[in-house]
Amino acid sequence: MTVSRTALVITALVSACAGGGIAYLGLRGASTGIADPPSPPVRDFALLDQDGRFHQLYRLTKAKAVVLYIHGLGCTTVRDSLPALKALRATYAKQGVEFMLINANPQDDRKALQAEAARLPLDLPILKDDAQLVIRSLQAERTGEAILIDTKTWAIRYRGPINDRMHFGSQRPAATRHYLSDALAAVVDNDPVAVAQAPVVGCVLNIEPHRRALSYTGDVVPILRDRCINCHHAGGVGPWAMDRYETVHAWSPMMREVIMTKRMPPWQADPAVGELLADRALRTEEQKTLVRWIDAGAPRGDGPDPLAAQPPEGVKGWPLGEPDLVINLPEQKLPAQGVLPYRWLKMPVPIDQDRWIRAVQLKPSNTAVMHHGFVMVQYPARHKDREPAWLEGRNGFFAAHVPGLDVQPMPEDSGQWLPAGSTLVFQIHYITVGAPASDRPALGLYFHRAPPPREYAVASASNRDLHIPPFAANHIETAETTFSERVMLYGLYPHMHYRGRHFDYVAHFPDGRSERLLSVPNYSFGWQTLYRLKTPREIPAGTRIVARAEFDNSEQNPVNPDPAQEVRWGLDSDDEMLVGYLMYTHERDDYPRRLNDMASNTAGRRSVSHSNARSQSP
Repeated sequence: MTVSRTALVITALVSACAGGGIAYLGLRGASTGIADPPSPPVRDFALLDQDGRFHQLYRLTKAKAVVLYIHGLGCTTVRDSLPALKALRATYAKQGVEFMLINANPQDDRKALQAEAARLPLDLPILKDDAQLVIRSLQAERTGEAILIDTKTWAIRYRGPINDRMHFGSQRPAATRHYLSDALAAVVDNDPVAVAQAPVVGCVLNIEPHRRALSYTGDVVPILRDRCINCHHAGGVGPWAMDRYETVHAWSPMMREVIMTKRMPPWQADPAVGELLADRALRTEEQKTLVRWIDAGAPRGDGPDPLAAQPPEGVKGWPLGEPDLVINLPEQKLPAQGVLPYRWLKMPVPIDQDRWIRAVQLKPSNTAVMHHGFVMVQYPARHKDREPAWLEGRNGFFAAHVPGLDVQPMPEDSGQWLPAGSTLVFQIHYITVGAPASDRPALGLYFHRAPPPREYAVASASNRDLHIPPFAANHIETAETTFSERVMLYGLYPHMHYRGRHFDYVAHFPDGRSERLLSVPNYSFGWQTLYRLKTPREIPAGTRIVARAEFDNSEQNPVNPDPAQEVRWGLDSDDEMLVGYLMYTHERDDYPRRLNDMASNTAGRRSVSHSNARSQSP
């Protein structure tokens, strides 16, 4: 006979009313628990913790089990149970069990969680479920519930309190039943769990109710147009086009998965750090709307289909208008499969006088195959001493293309200098798409009519002395650069390869202050993003910018080419890089200076590789 959680709780409450509260808590005999019932797998999800670190359930493949504990600030059950949870972690972490807390209370923000963790102190990650989608998926109703997941099947092997010590308004001097400890011992030893479910004594979660039925035309399509269709149109970088309801419905289970794991939309920046332009991330309410609609079966509803009536199209031509000069590159033919080396091309610039560039776009004809591209400039011999030290792109670039990039001109009062007689150097990284393909890239240049008052430049903090040990899960390396004069900072672009996991920029100002400018806790080599600041930042002379990169060379990294190798710097994707690009402007001299006259780049110091998944604020 299958007993539901609700029925179990109701039975316990009835017993409590008839014979006293201790009946609800006690559950003293084996018959009062449910023994290891079959459980469907817990669906994968990803959340940020109180410090902005990224955690994904299915990435914990090397763990024997995962304990999720439902957390809430102000709940005495949680507060008084945490010492027992920490003691279990001390025992079972060394046996391969991961412990994480989940907080879905609307009133508990990350700052409050950080303060609570510091006060207790608590060194466990508290995952923040702002949209309450994970809590709903887990069917949690109260704080104080421990959920034990077996990573072999992702099934729940136990759910309930840590032990029987807690009760509403009181607690036993000592526990007599150790539910979670017993279940952990059984799972670690590959034994059946004797009591797989017990009633929870905790605070009722404030799960926001569904207030109305959702409309495909009125609720879902506007989100798709704002957040998804920029890539998911015919010929776009997205693998399928959101061109009608039937297509969206067919892909809706996959849409749910990539939303729950934060793979889509491709925007990896921590929303709690700074304000950024062209933010593609789904807002909390948008996540709720899409997942709720999908969970309801993705209903069509009435009325015409807005996507079919007006199919999404990519930007045709040049989004900034027709360029003053277009430089067409030769056709690039690509095989159906394989990992392709970078392609290097050189093209002379057909201009007869020096020009100031107000905007530039590297435009592939086939957006599905260009992973990213850089353009550098080789100056003619008479200006060679003024040529920026591009260093194969690691110290800056003239132009770049990354998928989904929102093409924008340089800041209005700035530009880049392009002397006559220059040669453009293209570094292009292509990917294969399962069938032979080709691309005809073009570079569009937009000229200033008069020299601007400020020069636009790209510098970087980079580290070529990388030593990432085999199987290191959380290896940290740093790089830094110092600005020699006051600049205006407009954008940041972190660059790593397949083992890149987390990237931070921190500014250390001359007056002793420090500030985190950008945090990318879920870096993806497949979606490299140039993050533009919503409000440009004045950076005083003498400011030191530190780029902190975390690499995952473990077997748990699903895209790791070979975890058994020590990884060093290299251009190939199987190698690694640490480059923190900085887009800025400075007062223009009568004659442009080299980029590294503005910013001095210092090789990063290698830190010790560690296995602790927690981070500390810089």
